Amino acid sequence: MKNKIKYIGLSVLLTFLLCGNASAQTETPETAAKNFYKWYITSLNAENDPFEKQKPKMLKAVSKRLGKWIYSKDYEEYGADYFLDAQDWDDNWANNISTSKAVIKGTTATLKVTLTSPPDSVWSPKKHVLTLKLIKENSAWQIDTVKGN
Repeated sequence: MKNKIKYIGLSVLLTFLLCGNASAQTETPETAAKNFYKWYITSLNAENDPFEKQKPKMLKAVSKRLGKWIYSKDYEEYGADYFLDAQDWDDNWANNISTSKAVIKGTTATLKVTLTSPPDSVWSPKKHVLTLKLIKENSAWQIDTVKGN
């Protein structure tokens, strides 16, 4: 009886550890990109600067290499918003984000993010497309490069 209780306890513990670990690693590159842009544009819309006021969250979403650059003097002189590849944005983009299916090669993923403006928006063009490269660091997909199309 004692061994049976130990076995059940060990089984429950292993199940908990495996499921907990699996759920932490289930975020796909597509989900990581969508979640980032939803948070990022919502923060910009609320004038809650994601670079200054939310630095820990920003650094968690980007690769170590990109994190170093966006907090450097070189980025200050960049002249545009790197993540939007633009100097301005449509407030509606926060609710109109789609991605292509990621092409994954090892720990690198490439995908397109499309930010869409509603038909009645004055923003032109109605679709703003970005190509992202994400890398897997610390068991999470993180943005490494962004290029406008």
